[in-house]
Amino acid sequence: MRKLLSSALVFASVVFAQPGKPVASFKDLKFPAPGRIPVPEPVRFQLPNGMILMLVEDHELPTINVNAMIRVGSLWEPAGKAGLAVIAGTVMRTGGSVTRNGDQLDRELDRLAASVEIGIGGDLGTASIFCLKEDIDKALPILADLLQHPAFPQDKIELSKIEQRDNIARRNDDPQGIAGREFNRVLYGKDTPYGRVAENATINAITRDDLVAFHKQFFQPESVIVAAWGDFKVAEMRAKLEQAFASWPRGGRPWHKVPAVESANRGGLYLIDKSDVNQSSVMLGRLASRSDDPDYCALTVMNGILGDGFASRLFSQVRSEQALAYAVWSNWSAEYEFPGVFTAFGGTKSESTVKIIKAIRHEMDRLATDPIGDEELARAKDSILKGMAFEFDAISKTLGRLATYEFHGYPRDFLQRYQDGIRAVTKADVVRVAKQYLKSDQFAVLVLGKEKDFDAPLSSLGKVTRIDITIPK
Repeated sequence: MRKLLSSALVFASVVFAQPGKPVASFKDLKFPAPGRIPVPEPVRFQLPNGMILMLVEDHELPTINVNAMIRVGSLWEPAGKAGLAVIAGTVMRTGGSVTRNGDQLDRELDRLAASVEIGIGGDLGTASIFCLKEDIDKALPILADLLQHPAFPQDKIELSKIEQRDNIARRNDDPQGIAGREFNRVLYGKDTPYGRVAENATINAITRDDLVAFHKQFFQPESVIVAAWGDFKVAEMRAKLEQAFASWPRGGRPWHKVPAVESANRGGLYLIDKSDVNQSSVMLGRLASRSDDPDYCALTVMNGILGDGFASRLFSQVRSEQALAYAVWSNWSAEYEFPGVFTAFGGTKSESTVKIIKAIRHEMDRLATDPIGDEELARAKDSILKGMAFEFDAISKTLGRLATYEFHGYPRDFLQRYQDGIRAVTKADVVRVAKQYLKSDQFAVLVLGKEKDFDAPLSSLGKVTRIDITIPK
């Protein structure tokens, strides 16, 4: 209550102390430039077995969070057993350890009102704890036990397989989900680690021996970074983590490098003909870059001008002026260790499918030829810098970002370098990268929609490759 009253008094003093008349428009409001984001200084240390730990005290709530990042993922699973990584992560948690079965573990955690979770994605596995500070001595050994000694019981493996088969059966329910999935497969290559998807046959081929071997290959302390924050004293928490993990022996296997991304140009027209929809999902794009690319900041600002937000060119022209889209945006997505994807998306009625493709292409091409206004540039940079505040408004987010930088081999001050890089972008930088990267005639264009209702044949734009999304039995 005291905080609310204090905030109200501060607000009132600001409002009523303003001289003169109130501003006539929100456009006349003036705000200071966003400052540098404060970054906590974590206590970082490394165990003799190679595990890295980062600790930050946060006494706001009587809770403790522990988050482990593990170098494991579906990028390294065998091609004929797609889905192995996801099932491994699921069953490591649901199946429990050799000393605690999963059902007993659930009951124990329910009693503590705590959570211990494990999951595996593309190039990263995670394991986490959330508990009251007085229960950390019970929760931490559970996490350490699961990471080192998973049981992989057959019944839990079968349950996870059922879940994955159900996901496969429902993967064509959402049109935009289909378009996004197949667009990524077009750009990366459907038979590459970045484009493969699990099928019933690959799920059925996975055995318990595969899960045991996968765990043995990837789970080792030198492939783990642990970040912990919460209501603890650093010295005490350090001792607890050392006790929990120091006995985990080194695995001796190298840090796995991500697979190379094929740089083949997969531009062209791709069609998913879906007769049960009356709207088209249109995606245009190409492989993008990594976050450490020298042009990344300029590309981010370029994207802000093109299609990120209500003031962007795609929104103002394609949606507002031409009324061609109910949703339109673009995103320059950069990954830490491999190229991301640049995507421009437009959702439209079937009868304006070809028209919106041309309109989006036009805005891309115009970015490299038409002058960029000072206000346009400033607005894009301001939006990026101010938007970052929401990515660092809690210690958990900031510590997580620092751990992520270390995990992927980025400098600890990468955040500050990125902010400075955004501020330094000029109009000439934006035009230069637009000319270099936004060659719309070389982009892949994927359309999901009802072909017979299109305003013109898609083939009027060039050769069309049809994509079959039928789910194999």
